[in-house]
Amino acid sequence: MNQRAKASVAIPTMTFLGVDRPAAIKDTLLLGMTDRSYLPKAEDPRSDWVASVAAPSFRLLARQGIRVENFCTIGTGTGLDALAAIEIFRPGKVGITDIHADVIEQAQHNILENTLPDYPLHLLAGTGDLLSPMTRSDVSFDLIYENLPNIPADEELRLEEGQNSSTFIASREEALPAFVSQYLISLHYLAIEQAYPMLNHGGRVLSSIGARIPLDIILKLSRSLGYDSSLLLYTWKVQSEPEDVIGGYAAWEKQGLGPFRFYPVKALHNAFGPRAYVDGTDDARDIDHYLSYYELSAVEAYEALRAGQSIGHTVAMLESVKP
Repeated sequence: MNQRAKASVAIPTMTFLGVDRPAAIKDTLLLGMTDRSYLPKAEDPRSDWVASVAAPSFRLLARQGIRVENFCTIGTGTGLDALAAIEIFRPGKVGITDIHADVIEQAQHNILENTLPDYPLHLLAGTGDLLSPMTRSDVSFDLIYENLPNIPADEELRLEEGQNSSTFIASREEALPAFVSQYLISLHYLAIEQAYPMLNHGGRVLSSIGARIPLDIILKLSRSLGYDSSLLLYTWKVQSEPEDVIGGYAAWEKQGLGPFRFYPVKALHNAFGPRAYVDGTDDARDIDHYLSYYELSAVEAYEALRAGQSIGHTVAMLESVKP
């Protein structure tokens, strides 16, 4: 059943995306949402994935002179990630996918309505699993972005209801390497795997990953699939939906998966100081070493959360470049 937009949120482009006066998208983005849309955190950009992770990563690549003529995002939600890419990279073609038809319909509307009328945009929108909707086109991409969920849903959870699919995933039938299953990173692995034949030479995948797992495991994700692998950006977030997310990781940790890593928010503040993020693998490792003294397992983090402590985690932007 098609669910029309139930609400809208206004996003101030310059402050939220960290850009100068917009030239490709509107000064204020008005984004409609369905019941399944993940709500952008307009009042708290530091806690928003696009504002604090995707947009800074796009800006870093742009400053490095990386040209992106064809861009794709997997699991776009409201389309805010695509709008950020449009403003920062100015691609001619943009692909968006999501597993829910109503989400894609609304995201397509959001992108077209918030892109300036004279911007020459060719938008490809498709519903389906990961990159499968894009296989029906003949477009290859310079950059594919993904920020996918990790926690396997239990039998009682209905992924089609509300925003459940933003946090939880259905079981997969594909054969996966043991380390991928151990650390609950199956969708990241599959997205990076599917992306390889769809990338231009020198193209890249950016994977926004909650770094609740060792950095070497994150880097191994794309190295095991033939990419050159590095960390573009390393930052942190207060854990959103903490009961569901930390509780979900704790449940799987008790079954022998992981272990997973969380930190007191105070430790994260101290580790990063005034910096919103650090860039590069070496600086990320330095931060990781400092935080190792404050690390909590998922079970310990859940106990601390129930005791009233504020819990967060680091975030890695994995850059996987096709040789």
